[in-house]
Amino acid sequence: MNIHQWKGQIKKFNSEFGKHSEIRKQWENNTLENMEMFTKKRSIWNLEFKYYRSKEKAMVLVGASPCLKHDVEKLKDLDDNFCIVCANSSLKFLLKNDVIPDYCICLDADEIDIPQHLDVDTDKVTLLSSTAVSPRALKLWKGPIYFMPYYSVDKKTRLKIRRRLGNGVPGGGNSMTQAFYVVSIIFGSKTVIFVANEYCFDNRKGYYADEDAAKQEKLKTLYPAIDVLGRKRWTTPGHYNYVIWQEKICTDLCPPGFFVDTSFGLLGKDSKAIHNMRIEDAICEIKQAFVTRDRLNSAKTEKQRKAIIKEVSVKNEDSGVYRYNMHEQRERLLQLART
Repeated sequence: MNIHQWKGQIKKFNSEFGKHSEIRKQWENNTLENMEMFTKKRSIWNLEFKYYRSKEKAMVLVGASPCLKHDVEKLKDLDDNFCIVCANSSLKFLLKNDVIPDYCICLDADEIDIPQHLDVDTDKVTLLSSTAVSPRALKLWKGPIYFMPYYSVDKKTRLKIRRRLGNGVPGGGNSMTQAFYVVSIIFGSKTVIFVANEYCFDNRKGYYADEDAAKQEKLKTLYPAIDVLGRKRWTTPGHYNYVIWQEKICTDLCPPGFFVDTSFGLLGKDSKAIHNMRIEDAICEIKQAFVTRDRLNSAKTEKQRKAIIKEVSVKNEDSGVYRYNMHEQRERLLQLART
């Protein structure tokens, strides 16, 4: 499956899901009520390739699964080589633990939970919002907001959105799949770490690290699954769909993309393009990789660049996360992306 087929599969999924008239009506109503907020300055396309203006950053996509409880402290080891994009369901948990994400992504039109998620006391986080998010929730948000034309609406409304925000963004099904699309396709990042993206359950009681994250959400159909460590777990059809989509796009973007999952759930079980490792190891490897990257970028001549690459190869510093033998191809693709 290539990236165009992946987009088509997501579009088909959203089209089928959009047939639920009650949900579709809520998307439509919220979008129309939010219309005055949609301006060109607030289009997510203003963030396209943003990080190439200074330097590429590793994107850390933080979900809300139980492993976040023991990984949240390790997120404090991130430096300016990293950028955190969290789901709305993990936002408050991160803030309670003194981790301030750069971005929060929110897709749902839910009028009960979403306003609770976005009622936070910070203006340091940028919200990446679908056009259908609850207007009440958006009014609570204190930081900057960029909009993604996302949910299915009627043709007339869709044309209005396009004139104001530009081309539509394929919907990703859930927050982390959408965040992956944003950071890899729009931001253009080629190094991504998945945190708290287990997509499976120890039992039938719940999924979220923060017990208050989704009080209204009820897990319905569950079926058995085996995670990357061979443990027997539970999952849902929706969660397993997200795993398939994320693994497919990782495969299509690798190389030159480098992807790490730290959750030890379902993600990475069926894809060699995703490395499973502890979050502290991933952070350490990527920091070291970026030190070498900065040395290469600061080299004044091609001879110096080749000498550095040779030095790295001799020292056997080829990282599973950031393979230096792909450096030349990676640089050519990044240059193409910048143009």
